[in-house]
Amino acid sequence: MMKIVMLINCIAPMAFIFVIVAGLPNLTFATTFQLYTEELPPYSMMEDNQPVGISVEIVSLLFEKAQLDYEVRVVPWKRAFNTLQNKVDSCAFPVQRNQEREVVFHWISPILITHTAFYTNKHSSLRIRTLEDARYLEIGSYGGSAIVDYLSNLKFIVRTTTKEENNIHKLIHNRIDIWAADTNTAKYYSKKNNVQLKRHVVFFTTLRALACNIGVPDAVIEKLQITLKNMYEDGSISAVMNKYQ
Repeated sequence: MMKIVMLINCIAPMAFIFVIVAGLPNLTFATTFQLYTEELPPYSMMEDNQPVGISVEIVSLLFEKAQLDYEVRVVPWKRAFNTLQNKVDSCAFPVQRNQEREVVFHWISPILITHTAFYTNKHSSLRIRTLEDARYLEIGSYGGSAIVDYLSNLKFIVRTTTKEENNIHKLIHNRIDIWAADTNTAKYYSKKNNVQLKRHVVFFTTLRALACNIGVPDAVIEKLQITLKNMYEDGSISAVMNKYQ
């Protein structure tokens, strides 16, 4: 690289040298971004060996509009989170954004705004109108979610699983009292398993984001954030959401 700069120095004005050198960092970061997501219908899932879902479509369109190469991989959340922290060309989605994670990653958001509620079997006698009504109940959720962090920090009784769908089976067989679940995810699994649920209080609203390794250049993050803003303004996000209503 030094030879190239020295050659330019011999044949070009100083202003031209500055433009070329300033552009070099972007040129050296030409890469295919590895985008990790978990099995979380209807936001991300595998169908016919292809990643699909609301967030998969939104993020894929985002990278296409930003003219960045990418690959989407559906993997267990723990693997996605570990890779995100250690691999410089990686991002994960749709990650629940919270204080503990804020300084660890770059953020492009919101990809989605989601809501979490408590669920019981349809014929349950439990009545949960406030968060405190669940204080002494066993709550099912899945490990690694911001919901687990939130409820655990408040000293609630939380039983975790590695897959969200396991919680609806635990609820059916009375192995947990209530299920803390994303409203769209609960609706999806309720229909899939032919189980009628009763929804109680919605107690948590989350910004779900694209989280990228801190080593991704600021210029790339800014480009993605501006592109996402434009997608909201031109109706691209609404078009994807409407497909899944």
